[in-house]
Amino acid sequence: MSMVYDVPLHTARLESNGTRRLFMVYEEGKRQPKTVFKNEYGFDAGVINPAVTESEFGTITLYEKSYYYNLNAQANGILSVYNNPTEDPLISFAMEVATVNTLATIAANRLPADYFNCLLMAVCWYLQLPARPAELMNTGFTQQKNEMIRM
Repeated sequence: MSMVYDVPLHTARLESNGTRRLFMVYEEGKRQPKTVFKNEYGFDAGVINPAVTESEFGTITLYEKSYYYNLNAQANGILSVYNNPTEDPLISFAMEVATVNTLATIAANRLPADYFNCLLMAVCWYLQLPARPAELMNTGFTQQKNEMIRM
């Protein structure tokens, strides 16, 4: 999966296995702010609502599927995404944010939160992608099925 985040436009371009998507990021609400993701057609695709938390976990909903993530990920640099907070994480990885543009001092105030939210959304999008047939060929179930056919 690859993600390109455009700071001035607040858009994330995602690509994985030939599938390309564009998501726009908006901050909505004054008293109860939330991060809303819209797809390339302008329809709501997901939301991160900071008011909905469970102990040290936040929630993100993308295409009506909810995931949990660790709230201290920005501070410690390790992001984990869970189906259920009581289970093992679906995915965990270390994050590093590096600005490469000359407007780094201007964008520095907004970049980390936006980048984190887009990265979290991108990971959840990636988790929802269907597996390609070539990837399924390498699973143990398919290998067992092929061995049974040969017998």
